[in-house]
Amino acid sequence: METELKSLIIRQIKEVYGNEMKVYDEPVRQGLETPSFLVLLIEDQQERKLGYMSEWEFLVNVTYFPHDGYNAYSENDRVSQTFKENFRYIGNVFHVNRLKATKSDGILIISFTVKKQVKEILDGTKMQALQYGGVTSE
Repeated sequence: METELKSLIIRQIKEVYGNEMKVYDEPVRQGLETPSFLVLLIEDQQERKLGYMSEWEFLVNVTYFPHDGYNAYSENDRVSQTFKENFRYIGNVFHVNRLKATKSDGILIISFTVKKQVKEILDGTKMQALQYGGVTSE
């Protein structure tokens, strides 16, 4: 589920910003290209519901690294606005909630949660038919 979510976010970033935008899915120690995004799933949780239902929630952190030597705050404002307009849903599968954009040291950190309802599939053998005195019972 986590890799599916991360892949959907990366695909959506590339659809909105074009394929020339570099998107990382792991932290980069050296050689970071700008402008670029870093997509990390930093927390996940599961809440059991009635029956065989669960709700999965993920905390996503998308960091935007603006152009070097550019007006980072104006660029970060544009990226923040674009994110709010284009990331209400991720891949028409996940609902985006509590989107928050924070500017710090010239970079933009966008965090949000996504939720998905999941139904457990029981994999087991169905009860076999029982016979009692010529009457079949299931």
